[in-house]
Amino acid sequence: MLAQKLYDELELLSRHIKVLEIVKEKQPIGIVRIAQELEIGEHEVRHSLGILEEAGLIKPTPNGAIIKGNIKEEMLKNAEVLDDVVQTARIIKREILKMVV
Repeated sequence: MLAQKLYDELELLSRHIKVLEIVKEKQPIGIVRIAQELEIGEHEVRHSLGILEEAGLIKPTPNGAIIKGNIKEEMLKNAEVLDDVVQTARIIKREILKMVV
């Protein structure tokens, strides 16, 4: 299915956001504790932490991950991009339905 890849990427983004939320609430926090809190695998947490670090949102410390600075502006930008994604998805949906109706 064409749209499945987009759905999978949104699910992955959702996991990254959940990891970021846990880090923000309970920093410093390590991989094992995040995995327990979210009931996901440590490898998934490790991947999400890597993505979040690459994005400049968190940084590792000897005691666990912490938020890197003020993430408010970056998260607001992400929210705006998601608004654009929703709008684009609606347009694509209409185009798909035009083909089959």
